Amino acid sequence: MAKKYRYFMSGMFEPTDGEMYEINIPSPHLYDSEKEALQDDGLGYRFILLDEETGPIIVIYENEKFELNEDKKSLNIWVTGNVIASYTFDEFTAANGYMRMLKPEKKSSSFIDGDTDFLNTEKTFRDIFPDMKKQTLYYIDSEAYYINEEEAE
Repeated sequence: MAKKYRYFMSGMFEPTDGEMYEINIPSPHLYDSEKEALQDDGLGYRFILLDEETGPIIVIYENEKFELNEDKKSLNIWVTGNVIASYTFDEFTAANGYMRMLKPEKKSSSFIDGDTDFLNTEKTFRDIFPDMKKQTLYYIDSEAYYINEEEAE
């Protein structure tokens, strides 16, 4: 089988359950080389609730814009371009995406060790967003990325 490559965004977010999580989200695209997979580094990732039946999903979109607020202490951020894919929790895990919960005692820490400061979790998107507002984008802070080598089908 031929090797393919997928970009994974690694980020942090704070949902409505009061905890902090690390998330590793796969790009919806497979590429023939690592260099091609890197073109997905400009994609944006956000949580949203469109309907109660489906529950929270991750939307993947082309890019976003930033603008400094008048107070010069915060940013306005908005999505531009097209939404190119979305993941329900089951689709996310089927694509090898995963989340880990930051240990509660580490939430106020200025240094987080990725090897020791997280707990594996079986929580779903619905579990971590018990009070999610409909049609509101929830931020995922992009921290890093990696390219995963996969077998093509």
